Amino acid sequence: MRGDRPPAELVAARSRNPFGNPEKRPQLSPESRHSVADEVLRRAQAAVDALSAEYPQHAMRDIARLIVLADRMAHNADGRLSDFDEISRIAHDMRGQGAVFGFPMMTRCAGSLCRATRTLGPDDGAIVHLIRTHIAALYAVLNSRAGADDPVAESVARGLELLVHANTRR
Repeated sequence: MRGDRPPAELVAARSRNPFGNPEKRPQLSPESRHSVADEVLRRAQAAVDALSAEYPQHAMRDIARLIVLADRMAHNADGRLSDFDEISRIAHDMRGQGAVFGFPMMTRCAGSLCRATRTLGPDDGAIVHLIRTHIAALYAVLNSRAGADDPVAESVARGLELLVHANTRR
């Protein structure tokens, strides 16, 4: 054993890798660290802003897919579980995306649909009706671009939540 000294190969590797050797790591001044962090945040916000402009088209595609899946669930017992699972996944994604891209009422309505799919199963008699009601609300909220302070959108979201609550208490 060589005692407490690292093996020669490790010493050589550290000297070739400047980040493995603490003495050779680049040092940033506090001002540089601050400006780097500001630049990273500025770029991240610019990316979110660019995606926010595309969100309504993306959400409309999700709504169209929800319509197809709900119709299949209503008329076709085969594949009902996979359609239900996809509806649940889309609702979950829409819930998160709405908040990120500045559509809080989409988040709230999609969150209500998530609760419905988490609580009720694909064979529950009320589930297709609940899904279709949520789809109509998501469509209306998206087209109106309703914000969190919109009283009509607030009423719609509250109505969805009450509808889910009433159907899950049976």
